[in-house]
Amino acid sequence: MKLEKYVEKSKKKRKVLLMSLGVIVLISISLLLYKTFASFTESAEFQIMNGKVDYFGNSDIYFVFYKGNELLDEMPQKDNKENLVFDYAICDNGASIEWNSEEWALLVKGLNKVKTKCSLYFKVEISTQLGGMKVPVVEEGNGLYKVEHDDLTELGNEWNKVEYRYGGKNPNNYVSFNNEIWRIIGLVNVQTDNGVEQRLKIVRTNSINNQKTFGEYAWDQDIDSDFHSNYNYGNNWTTSSLKNMLNGIYYESGIGDCYTHDADYESRRNTCDFNSGTDLPKGLDETARSMIDKEVIWNLGSWNTPKITTKEFYEKERGINPGSSGSPSEWSIMTDVGEKHNGIGLIYPSDFGYAVGGKERINCLTKNLFDYDGDNCKSNDWLDLGSTWTLSPDSSYKYFVFYIDIDGYLTNEDVNVTFDVWPTLYLTTSTKIVDGTGEIGSPFILK
Repeated sequence: MKLEKYVEKSKKKRKVLLMSLGVIVLISISLLLYKTFASFTESAEFQIMNGKVDYFGNSDIYFVFYKGNELLDEMPQKDNKENLVFDYAICDNGASIEWNSEEWALLVKGLNKVKTKCSLYFKVEISTQLGGMKVPVVEEGNGLYKVEHDDLTELGNEWNKVEYRYGGKNPNNYVSFNNEIWRIIGLVNVQTDNGVEQRLKIVRTNSINNQKTFGEYAWDQDIDSDFHSNYNYGNNWTTSSLKNMLNGIYYESGIGDCYTHDADYESRRNTCDFNSGTDLPKGLDETARSMIDKEVIWNLGSWNTPKITTKEFYEKERGINPGSSGSPSEWSIMTDVGEKHNGIGLIYPSDFGYAVGGKERINCLTKNLFDYDGDNCKSNDWLDLGSTWTLSPDSSYKYFVFYIDIDGYLTNEDVNVTFDVWPTLYLTTSTKIVDGTGEIGSPFILK
């Protein structure tokens, strides 16, 4: 009996010992869990960086990640498929986050208390490669807008490429070109010998008007007459006097004939000097000339009214309907007449239309271009340049071309009338943006 009691007591002692050890283990695990999850009551809602707790002295910090208001399982990786970029962060206990987008890394500042939680919020940012640089696309305000061409009715499927256009009152689209400040119209569909491709399209920030005397230019004028009494002119861009001037003396920084206006605003022959820089801006330098894509085929499609939408005009410009003077439907090295093709043209009516931005953009794009002076379209369109020639002829009249009126709408006028001229061109694919933010104080740098 004594032996049996001893054995029974030993079993009881062993049981007590095991229970004590179990309690100690549970306490240890509880303390470890407390330390690990930092006393947050719902620890499952917190995503810990790299699956670990990072300790900073006596403090510990936890990170939770959101896409908008949606909780994420982990921090998005750089160049993720959803185009998520860092938006902002909120930390408690007075801490803050400093985010480095280039390194895709964060620095926690002001961390001096235990159990600190930081919530990092990410947002979807659509971006595109603009001249070799990743540039964000916006939905409202000033910036680069996505333009989809998947439902064009008159053009083939090859034109269905998505374009990107700068729009708004004053988007950050400034670029250094020809030792001057120009502006990027966008990444635009163009016709080439290889089919429809995309090029960066830019326009000079200011007109090349003569600032001291009469400086506006006629779209076309009879080369053999100071005046237009014999009407040997029309809306054929390939033979126009303005095309010859832009791709001749302006392109070459030279001196020669141009057609400005006199005191009565009648078009007349004059001598323009794009070399000295005294009365006129200088022409293009050698570096700028090397950046122009001279192989692009400029479409010269036409229509008979400005009372159509931007999208409809976009189709007409790229269509086969020529001007009434029998002008060709395109302009290239192969179709050019007279002086050589150097790839300097003018903006299209659709360039003006797509340059609208802000909350008015959607409404303005449903309006016809003749009505762009209303509903804040003009005031939110950076390509509202004043009285400015466009490239597109009017198919109803031999002598008429569309231009942007000083009041901010599209209309037409006789080619011998003089308006501002803003040289426009496409850059070669080898020309890249290598620096700058696009702001006027930090223009994009080309190389």
